[in-house]
Amino acid sequence: MYARVKNIMSPDLDYGSFPDDPENCCVLIEVEIGPSESKGAEVFSFEVVTPAAVKSLPAPSWLRGYLLLPEFSWAGIEEAVNKLVAQCTGSDWGEVSNKLSRTLGWEFEGYEPHAS
Repeated sequence: MYARVKNIMSPDLDYGSFPDDPENCCVLIEVEIGPSESKGAEVFSFEVVTPAAVKSLPAPSWLRGYLLLPEFSWAGIEEAVNKLVAQCTGSDWGEVSNKLSRTLGWEFEGYEPHAS
């Protein structure tokens, strides 16, 4: 099974706009990704962070769920996301989404259905 990027957005910025300082920023990005053969998608998220923003961190930080770019760029984000998604294939959507969640935050991460 193959996944496909269906939408890229940010609650922090309108698509196509830029932060005040594209070389020193941290911006939340949400990506709708789903099976290539269906309309459905699930939300994965990460933060785009620049080296200058990393240098300004006051304390050590974990970096899972971050994409490091020299400066904020929608084209750079799209390229990185499409490359990651192309590498995450599997026998079913569960396998693919678990591979994606190794790098990205996933809306269903840790979800366990309630027993009836």
